[in-house]
Amino acid sequence: MKGRKFVLYLVPAVVFLTSLYLSMFSVTIPIAQTSSQITVYRVTGTADLSNPGTASYWNQIPWENISLTANIPNAPTSGLTHYILVKSAWNGTWIFVLVKWYAPEPAFGAWSAAAAGICPSASGPGLFRLDELMPGTKYFIESNYTNYISIVNGKVYHGRLVLNFSGVLLPTYNNSQITVLPNGTIIFWHSLRPMERLLYNDGMFYGYYTNSTWYYPDRVAMMWYMGSGVPSMDGMHIGGKYPGQVFDGFNFTYAGGSLKQPGGAANIWMWVSGATWNNSTYDPAFKMNLWQNETDTGLSYVDPGNHGFAVPLYTNNTDMYEVDTAGIWYAPVSSNAKALNGSLFFIWTGAKYQDGYWIVEFARPLSVPQGYSKWMPNITVGNTYYVAFAAWQGKLGETLFDKSITPSFLQLTLVNSPPTSTTSSAAPSLLSSPSAIVTIVGTIIAVLAVIVIYVVFRK
Repeated sequence: MKGRKFVLYLVPAVVFLTSLYLSMFSVTIPIAQTSSQITVYRVTGTADLSNPGTASYWNQIPWENISLTANIPNAPTSGLTHYILVKSAWNGTWIFVLVKWYAPEPAFGAWSAAAAGICPSASGPGLFRLDELMPGTKYFIESNYTNYISIVNGKVYHGRLVLNFSGVLLPTYNNSQITVLPNGTIIFWHSLRPMERLLYNDGMFYGYYTNSTWYYPDRVAMMWYMGSGVPSMDGMHIGGKYPGQVFDGFNFTYAGGSLKQPGGAANIWMWVSGATWNNSTYDPAFKMNLWQNETDTGLSYVDPGNHGFAVPLYTNNTDMYEVDTAGIWYAPVSSNAKALNGSLFFIWTGAKYQDGYWIVEFARPLSVPQGYSKWMPNITVGNTYYVAFAAWQGKLGETLFDKSITPSFLQLTLVNSPPTSTTSSAAPSLLSSPSAIVTIVGTIIAVLAVIVIYVVFRK
């Protein structure tokens, strides 16, 4: 009888502790990729970008549940989005791509650093990046470098700042600045792209620093492969600002953002919550009416509809470029202003945050003007395209190369047939919700506990 009493006390304790553990950690389990094929169905109608995902045809198209993984496997802050939901349609002249992903802390009000760089009045989160160094990283000032200046907690020192992680020494560039928090965490200010590569190489890059008032915009991007053959990898180099850059004595073969896939090239559609979301309340660039201001942007055109848009980027094995003549995010792919006129606003977007999820809809004409065709794909029925996706959660520290990506490319094909599903798929499946996973697992544990109690007392 004493053994039975022990079971009575033990089982609830085990249930409670196990449920607590699962509620803390099961949300980090990535959802399995259910398909490597995205079918683009023929529909009648247009996109409602003022309320993305609400056009009637979306209810007949099933979500594709696609796994994401960390772009920087060794960085604890990378890979925070475990899956993305995707569906697509076309209406004869336009293609529509709807994406949805879980984002528990949306990054409202944070500037894109690129957009802020051309806006003199920009202020607030996202203006520049702060690197948080790996716990255990130490520093010292090498005073022999008398022509160097280092700044620690706002105090200026004559000498070179040297970082030390597990015996690996990394001398930093002149005028480097760090803040050392009370717990010993080191924050590296105004980090440069090649410096981030050096920090990562030496195991010192923990992630981008955030707090309640400093964070980065959320983003989502869709990549269209334009190279030869079938791509075997999705990923980009963490490199210098341009190929062959010599930085503080180090030579960088690759530029940051250049494609790792040998012989590869791709067009990227990038939506940014702090720059390309036509929301004057939460997007500072639209609040400032930045895209209508030729004095700031240097663009000889403005967004005619003041709609949201995706930044058109182009990457190859050499560098990352902007398919535009202004070079706001990256170096312009061409100086031919006439050929690229209007390209920055060629890909339209609508976005909303709802029930813990970002929902973003891309809309683009199937065919592109001749001047764009080197850097953007013409999309036609029957052809197979290789696409990939990436997502950033800026309030949790993801920005630039710190992100969640598809492990490999997916096949996308336009078909002439309409969608055949007759049930609404406006919400992800039950297992797509992290909270649902916790609830299901907890229920199973509770049932097993009842069975155990029954068996013990039946004897």
